[in-house]
Amino acid sequence: MRFSPVRTILRCQRGIALPMALMALLILSALIIAFSMLAASEPLLANNQLQIARARAVAESGLERAIWALNNPADPDGIPNPLVTPAAPYSGATAVPVLINGAQLGVFMVSVTNGASANERNVVTTGWTPTNTGNGPKAKQRITTTVYQIRFLDPPAALVVRGEINASGDSVVDSRSDTSCGPKAGTWSRGTTSIGGSATIYSRDGNDSANQATDAQQSLLSSAFDPYTYTSAELSGLKTIAKSQGTYYQGTVAFNSGNRIPNGIVYVDTVSGQNIDANGPNTTPISDFASVDIGRNAPADPSGIFSGWLVVAGSLSISGNLKMRGMIYVLNDMTYTGIGTGQIDGAVLTQNTRDISSTTIDTNTGGNAAIYYNCGYARTGNGQVPQTWTIKSGTYKEVSG
Repeated sequence: MRFSPVRTILRCQRGIALPMALMALLILSALIIAFSMLAASEPLLANNQLQIARARAVAESGLERAIWALNNPADPDGIPNPLVTPAAPYSGATAVPVLINGAQLGVFMVSVTNGASANERNVVTTGWTPTNTGNGPKAKQRITTTVYQIRFLDPPAALVVRGEINASGDSVVDSRSDTSCGPKAGTWSRGTTSIGGSATIYSRDGNDSANQATDAQQSLLSSAFDPYTYTSAELSGLKTIAKSQGTYYQGTVAFNSGNRIPNGIVYVDTVSGQNIDANGPNTTPISDFASVDIGRNAPADPSGIFSGWLVVAGSLSISGNLKMRGMIYVLNDMTYTGIGTGQIDGAVLTQNTRDISSTTIDTNTGGNAAIYYNCGYARTGNGQVPQTWTIKSGTYKEVSG
């Protein structure tokens, strides 16, 4: 009698296996049907993804074609600079086929127009696979971007100073020998230009007399210097190139025989790495400014000549026998006391952001600082500054069709 409840419970569980088996079978059947439906649609989904990837690759082909055309303006299939009216196939109306082993992968249509500034171009390219015509299934992908070329400031003088100039000693600033970019003045200054000692300033004004008003043009309006000033965005672009080349520095830097200056775009940034006054006028403390000193035998090149651009987010002092072919761009002031046979062939620009002191050429009467204008060296840094069109950071966007 004691075990009868147990027997009763066991008798009540008889036959439960069948319903459980049926329920498991029902669940498995539902899963099998669902997996079968997914399996049936998977090839279609995979094919769609493949076509989208192909359309993107075709669109990128159009972008590469546009960049090639911009970098080859003299080629019959290139894009002239300056750009006036985009011609086929860069007007956005021509479908250009992309072939692989003779088979058409797709077509792209590309449009190239002028950008916000003279050194920018807007590129819109659309890729289609397998084609952009007919009623059959097709994939479409669009890419929009802005490409830019490093802007050459084309300064109006060998030495351009948005402040005062103090030229003394045996210094010379000479723009007579090169007119490939037009006749240039010797110096341009927003403030006064003081000429003392045996200092001489020459422009290409048709005579060889030094230190005339046409040679040293002074007391110019501040707005006259705007075309010869890099924007914060342009400085960031130069900074990016310097970082990629391993020629980026920060803070206080001394270039001399123990720490040579390499060729290329040499960018000496602020201590913080932030552009000067990026948040508004006078927002960057002077303590954050870079300070660069160039002494004896500084160039790393075996020729003993530094070729490139030197950009200083602060102040620059040259006190050695620097031989340079290129351009110097200083955001504050510069002191240049040359010795020996050193000279700068190219151009020098200083912005005097804080205007603490004048840009000084040879305060030491024993010095012989020399700046000779050369457009080719200033433009290309003697071949060290890239002249190609490249994608502007942050402008590349993909738009699905």
